[in-house]
Amino acid sequence: MAKNHKTLWELEEHSLGKHLVFKSYLNAWLPILSKWHGRLLIIDGFAGPGEYENGHVGSPIIALEAAMSHRHQAVRDQEIIFYFVESNKKRLEHLKALVADKYPSLPKNFKVRYAGVSFDDAMSELLGYIEEQNKRLAPCFAMIDPFGVSDTPMSVIHRILQNPRAEVYVSVMYEFINRFLKSKEFSPHLDELFGSKEWVQVQSISDKSQRKDLLYDLYKQKLKESKATNAVHFELFKGNRHVYSIFFATQSWKGADKMKAAIWNVAPSGDFVFRGGTNAQLDISSPDFTPLMDAISEEFADRWVTPAQIAHFVGSDRTIYHSSQFKKNALKPLEQRGQLIIHPDDASKRTRRFTYRDDVRLKITV
Repeated sequence: MAKNHKTLWELEEHSLGKHLVFKSYLNAWLPILSKWHGRLLIIDGFAGPGEYENGHVGSPIIALEAAMSHRHQAVRDQEIIFYFVESNKKRLEHLKALVADKYPSLPKNFKVRYAGVSFDDAMSELLGYIEEQNKRLAPCFAMIDPFGVSDTPMSVIHRILQNPRAEVYVSVMYEFINRFLKSKEFSPHLDELFGSKEWVQVQSISDKSQRKDLLYDLYKQKLKESKATNAVHFELFKGNRHVYSIFFATQSWKGADKMKAAIWNVAPSGDFVFRGGTNAQLDISSPDFTPLMDAISEEFADRWVTPAQIAHFVGSDRTIYHSSQFKKNALKPLEQRGQLIIHPDDASKRTRRFTYRDDVRLKITV
């Protein structure tokens, strides 16, 4: 029986990687957002039953556990609404029973809401929460992890991202899209997925890799048209087989930075690897930092800048790296090569060579 008809099924290893990224990001995201002292809204648009046949927990339990057991007291004291959407009645009932069994007395500041409809249909109620978040400028995180491409229209993502502190984590299955790319019956789903008919232009492209790149560039473009300032894209492979891609949209460079750090943190895990979406040849399980040095050199050549400015650039969606990597793996090698100099007035701020305080001015020469 296909897993989309079963109440429980085995968690495949590549899906475990996706959940590990989700957990790692929440652990970093929650304490940052708790500083705003506003209500947090966590949406799981395809929640599932909450667990798998082989004993792994699902994304709703991961979200609840991340908040309840977080080491920062401010997170546990925060008002958090968990909104779980699951259209399959048996799975939804299983999830409700599982949450009730695991958490018989949730903290008063934690509220769990359920919707037994499709993600698209749930938006009428969800918008009420989201609009309230918008008024408060309160954070919202939406995980959208469908089996295919139905029920995930760009119009819904657009509504969520109207909140300047909203973030969206979307799984996109290219192989599924590619299989039905020329199907007339499937074209309305792709119109909704991309929010336009622009995807049609790739039908005539014979090269599969080029076709995928163009479709993903279009998807990122549409995310940015929905007010996202950063759209991070990573791909997951099992061996040489492309499994799916993760897109993360946010209006915060720090959010993009934390998501990239979460992906690097869990890769590799098992027999699958993540590759950077801006450079499909970069396997981050055995990273090459030469592109990072090149990107920094090109962006900041021959002008005085600070490491804090470079961190904003590296952490944004303009690189696949995160801000904890560039000092050791880019600035130090550049200085060793004689391509980085410290401003004479700031030399006294250094306690030793190859250290880079955020306020020290430096210049990269080419």
